[in-house]
Amino acid sequence: MPNLTTECPCGHPHPKVVRGRYDQAQREAAACLDAGHPAWLVMYSLFRRRFYAIAAGPTPEPLVLWARTAEDLAQQMRAMTPMVPRPRAQADAR
Repeated sequence: MPNLTTECPCGHPHPKVVRGRYDQAQREAAACLDAGHPAWLVMYSLFRRRFYAIAAGPTPEPLVLWARTAEDLAQQMRAMTPMVPRPRAQADAR
């Protein structure tokens, strides 16, 4: 069996993959925003280095917001929240 850190079955050398927790503070900020805004699904993209919010309630068209910082995304979400209905599960719980 070939050593995958130096060569693979195709014969080309490949660098060793380093596993780690990248952008931990941003990921935690996204989780905090997600917990505090039940009408939104909040995520952080490691590839794009952006925060995304997707409306969780029924909307006529998909509503996706993005920002470079958690603060900017939170501001956008607060501005749009009156237009986003609550998710069905939350509305039924009342």
